Amino acid sequence: MKYLTGFSIILSLLILPSCIKHEVIPAPTPEVDLPASFRGLLQGSSYEIIKDVNGYYCDATQAKEILPTPQPSKIIYYSSIKSEQQLDFIQIGIGKLNFNSDSNIVPTIDAFTAFFNNNVNPDYKLGANGGVEIVYRDGQGGIWISDENSVLPQDFTFTSLVQESDENGDYMKFTATFNVSLVDDVTTPTDTIVFQNAVFDGYFKR
Repeated sequence: MKYLTGFSIILSLLILPSCIKHEVIPAPTPEVDLPASFRGLLQGSSYEIIKDVNGYYCDATQAKEILPTPQPSKIIYYSSIKSEQQLDFIQIGIGKLNFNSDSNIVPTIDAFTAFFNNNVNPDYKLGANGGVEIVYRDGQGGIWISDENSVLPQDFTFTSLVQESDENGDYMKFTATFNVSLVDDVTTPTDTIVFQNAVFDGYFKR
C-alpha cells in the first residue's frame, strides 16, 4: 500500500509539469510612424512647429459631402499641426475627391492613393475646392488664409507621398514644400503675410 501511494505521488509529479500552461505573448502590432513638423520663413524670420514640442500634434480630418448616386460624393482632406497649449497652428486642406458612396462612406484605398498621386502640384483654391488651401493662425489668434488671386509668387508641391496602413487606419504621409501669401480676409483683404521656403511634414487619413 505504501508502495502504491509513493508511486502515485511520483506519477503526479511527473505529470504536473506537462499540465502547466505556457503564456503566449503576442507579437507587437505594427504601427505607422507618423511624424509631423513645419518650418519656413514667416515674413523673413524663421518659424517652426514640431510634433510633441509645446503640446503640438498632427490632426488629420475630412469634410464629406455624401450624395445619392448618380451624384458623386465628395471629400476634402485636412492635415493640421496644432496644440492645446499654443494659439498658432498651420493647416493644409486639399480637395475634392469624388467617389461613389453606395458601397462605403469613404473612398477605396486605391482611389485615396490615386487622388494624391494625381495632385502633386495643386493650385491654390478657396476652401480647397479643386485645389489646396493653407490656413494659419498666429500667436494672437489672427486667422490667415491662402489667396488664389494673389499676384505674389506662390507655389505648392508634394515632394513625397507614401501610403501606409495599420490597424488604426490608412494614411497618406507627405512632405509638402510651398511659398504662399496669406490674407486676413479673402473677400476684402486688408493685410498680407508671406511664408517662404515652407516645408510641411504630415499625413492625411482616409
